[in-house]
Amino acid sequence: MITIDGPAGAGKSTAARLLAERLGYTLVPTGAMYRALALSVMRSGIPAREGPELQAHLAPLSVSVKAGRVYLDGEDVTDAVRSQEVARVTSEITTLGSVRAKVTPLQRQLAAGGGVVLEGRDTGTVVCPDAEVKFYLTATLDARARRRRAELSAVGATAALDAITRELRARDTQDETRALAPLRKAPGAIELDTSDLTAEQVVERMAAAVAGPRADGPPDANRLYTVLRLLAVGAMRTLFRLESTGRENIPATGPVLLVANHSSLLDPPLIGGAAGRQLTFLAKAELFEIPGFGGLIRRLNARPIRREGADPGALRTAMRALADGRAVLIFPEGTRGDEGVIRPAKAGAGMLAVLSGAPVVPVYVKGSGRAWPRGQRFPRPNKVSVAFGAPLRFNGERGGDRKQRYEIASREMMEAIARLRDGITGGAGRPRPESYAGRSK
Repeated sequence: MITIDGPAGAGKSTAARLLAERLGYTLVPTGAMYRALALSVMRSGIPAREGPELQAHLAPLSVSVKAGRVYLDGEDVTDAVRSQEVARVTSEITTLGSVRAKVTPLQRQLAAGGGVVLEGRDTGTVVCPDAEVKFYLTATLDARARRRRAELSAVGATAALDAITRELRARDTQDETRALAPLRKAPGAIELDTSDLTAEQVVERMAAAVAGPRADGPPDANRLYTVLRLLAVGAMRTLFRLESTGRENIPATGPVLLVANHSSLLDPPLIGGAAGRQLTFLAKAELFEIPGFGGLIRRLNARPIRREGADPGALRTAMRALADGRAVLIFPEGTRGDEGVIRPAKAGAGMLAVLSGAPVVPVYVKGSGRAWPRGQRFPRPNKVSVAFGAPLRFNGERGGDRKQRYEIASREMMEAIARLRDGITGGAGRPRPESYAGRSK
C-alpha cells in the first residue's frame, strides 16, 4: 500500500498513475472522488455547506474507481471533474464532515485489498496511516500554477496564470488550516520536491524508494507482536495443549517462506506462536474491512490478499518482506479445508518460492480443524500440534518454462506438507485427499 499526499499542482495525480502502472498496482485517486461529489453538488444546485439538504443529497450517491477512472452513479466523470469551477467547489466541500464521512470509508474499502497507490491530501495521515510506503510531493507555487494551467488546457479550459496562482495559494491556506484532516506530511513520509523534475524522474525516484534500500541487519521487532504473542501462546497451551516440533528448521535470520496447510482460523496464531520468529502473513482482504480488527491484524504484520484471481499486489508485498529479511507465512491452498486433507496449491505460492529464492519451510498443523472448524461459531478445546519440516529450495534453474517451474514448486511444497502430516498421524484416521492426488497436471 502506497500513499501520495501533497498540495494541489505538485504532480500527485500523474506520479500516482505512472507509479501504479509501473508496479502493477491499482490507482485510487482520492481527490478525484471528492471532485466527483463536488460535481454532483454543482449539478443539483444545493448549497455547498453542511446541513440536512447536503446530507440527503450525498446519501444515495455512488462514487467508484475502476482502472484509475472515477464514476459518479455509473457515469465516467474523470475528465469532467478537472475544471476550475469543480476544483473551487471541491475546496469548499472537503472541509465538511458529511462529505468526508461519505468518501473516507469508500477509500479505505478500495485500499483494503492491498496493491494500491492512493493519491490525495490525507491518504497517509487519515485514510491509510498504516501504509507501507508514504510520499509527500511538493513544488514551488509558480511550478504548480504552470502545471495546473497545462491541465486545464488539456481539457479545453483556459485561465490566467496569476488567477491560478491566487487560487492555489488560497487552497493551500485552507487545506493546511482546516480543522478536519488538514494537509500535512505524514510521519515517516518521503518528501520529494518536484519543481524541477519531469514526471518520469519523479516516478523513478519513487520506484527506487519503494524497492529499497534494504537494511543489512535484521528487521526491527514489532513490540505489539511480541507482547500479544506471549499472551497468545499461554492461552493456546491452556486451551489447545499446543506443541511444536522442528522449530530448528526455521532459519534464525534472513528471509524464509513458511508454507502451511489451512483448515482453521486458528492456523495463523498457532503457527506464529509455535515459530521462534516474528512472521509476516497474508490474510484474506475481507478481514481488513472489519472495523478495528483490520487495523489490529495489520499492526501484527498481516497483509491483505484477494482470493479471487491473481493478486500481483500481494505477491509484491510478500517479495518485499522477504527482501527485507523477514519470515513470511502463506497458505498455498488459499482457503480453509477439512482437517487432514491436503489440497493443491495455488499457482502464486510456487511463483513466490521460485522468484524469491528464499528457503521454504513446510508446516503442518494438526487438530486446528477440530478445534475450530468451518461453520462453528467459537473454538473448543482440542489437542493441536505444529510441525516444521526441513527447508526446501527452489532456485528456478530447472528445465521447462516458468509456469512449469512454478507448478513443480507448488506441488513439491504440498508433498512436503503431506509427509509431515503422515509423520504426525501415522497415516491413520485421516480422510484420503483424493483432490490432491490429481494435483497440477
